[in-house]
Amino acid sequence: TGERTALNFLQRLSGIATLTRQFVDAVACSTATILDTRKTVPGYRILDKYAVRMGGGANHRFSLFDMMLIKDNHVDAAGGILPAVERARAAFPHLPVEVEVRTLDELRQALSISPPMDRILLDNMSLEQLRHAVEITSDLVPLEASGGITLETAAAIAATGVDCLSVGALTHSPRALDLSMKIATPGRRRPVLDEAQRAANLKTALGEQLVILGHHYQRDSVLALADLRGDSLKLARGATQADAQYIIFCGVHFMAETAAILAKPGQRVLIPDVTAGCYLADTANPDLVRDAWDHLDAAVDGAEAEFTPITYVNSSAALKAFCGRHGGIVCTSGHASRVIEWALSRRPRIFFFPDQHLGRNTARQVGIPQDDMLVWSTWQPPEAPAIRKAKVVLWPGACNVHQRFRPADVNAVRDRLPGVRVIVHPECRAQVVDLADDAGSTAHIINEVGAAPSGTRWAIGTEARLVHRLQSAHPQQEIVSLSGVPSFCRTMSQITLTSLAGVLSGLADGVLTNEVTVEADTAHWARQALARMLAV
Repeated sequence: TGERTALNFLQRLSGIATLTRQFVDAVACSTATILDTRKTVPGYRILDKYAVRMGGGANHRFSLFDMMLIKDNHVDAAGGILPAVERARAAFPHLPVEVEVRTLDELRQALSISPPMDRILLDNMSLEQLRHAVEITSDLVPLEASGGITLETAAAIAATGVDCLSVGALTHSPRALDLSMKIATPGRRRPVLDEAQRAANLKTALGEQLVILGHHYQRDSVLALADLRGDSLKLARGATQADAQYIIFCGVHFMAETAAILAKPGQRVLIPDVTAGCYLADTANPDLVRDAWDHLDAAVDGAEAEFTPITYVNSSAALKAFCGRHGGIVCTSGHASRVIEWALSRRPRIFFFPDQHLGRNTARQVGIPQDDMLVWSTWQPPEAPAIRKAKVVLWPGACNVHQRFRPADVNAVRDRLPGVRVIVHPECRAQVVDLADDAGSTAHIINEVGAAPSGTRWAIGTEARLVHRLQSAHPQQEIVSLSGVPSFCRTMSQITLTSLAGVLSGLADGVLTNEVTVEADTAHWARQALARMLAV
């Protein structure tokens, strides 16, 4: 009697969370927050808004009790923005007030109100109007964009500099996630256990001709079969030291590419799921990076003499090759500071991509002030004077997992857990890193937690699967995720026991499934940049 109700419940809420995650990913390279609205199913508001939070979004307001929103009808009925705000504040002086504006003139009226509004909603404005609104407001009041925002338009709207985007579609028209429910017969072995045994048997049969590398963000069931587990740097080094004929890389595609570039002659690299990509890596398109390099070249009259290009290992082989050709280098989060110091000893400036946050946090760590950094804009490239002033040019990319952690998460966990130590990955925003007690690579986080005494409290700002694994490994410590919303890497999750067993089964039959190769010229130049990384 409850099966259909439970299924409908899960399908709708999972659909909301999934759609929210898509919008959050769409704006992850900006500072904008995705908000919901009150367009919820009657009786479901708390549930719908919970699903939005689980997707990485934030709740706008629940009802009339927690914020007043003065909309166009109220403005027209009251005879203007000023009288509408005055009447609202007089009636409910303790409630936050947001006012909707339709034109830049109305925005100026709203900005003239004292004390300032809690937020201003920019309704159905064009991109040009939104950019002007951000300039006019100059951070005096948070700005919210609204009105028919879609997945196709969200990134461009966020790039205007608005603080948040409210999307009614999250709850008024989500597509239900297609789920089914199965009954597990008592006493019957779960299929996943059978798959694990099958994969283990295949691995044993292949013996020393095979080595499996697994990134820390992989599923526990997959990592159980890895011969070497680690972060990007450790696995890159592992790929160079492996003697096995076949390397199976349980990670995302750029990692398998790196292994293929560093592999010895005759070694073959395979990946269980060839579609397992990386959001961060995809934020830097090689053609756009080359265009930016041409702009830098023109601005400083020769980029080759002024800029050392540095690409984070989370990037395509093409970008690693770009660095190789231009005297650049690859870095990982574990030794980015040493790489930046190496680069600045050779040339006076650096061009860092694709992760703006890792670049900014590391540059500040080695003593470069924020004023000497410039974030590149693919929408409107910086003018030459701004480029010449910059010591560090940052690509505007970001990790959609670490981008979710916000300063409010740090403050909330400190309130909830007195004495907690906050440690985060340097792919997090600078504001989060500043509030944390420590920041470092995945390996650094693991080592710090491992060395801490019993009773230590930790809030960890990184991928949730790793946090759960640390909880299991150190039960004598109190370990929580920095955010109440689990930040899973969706593409890392694509590697499953089934896909791993499929690759192993192919090898047992003499078939190479999902082999990863890199074109010879690209591999040559990428190897140059990777060799510099491994030598630093």
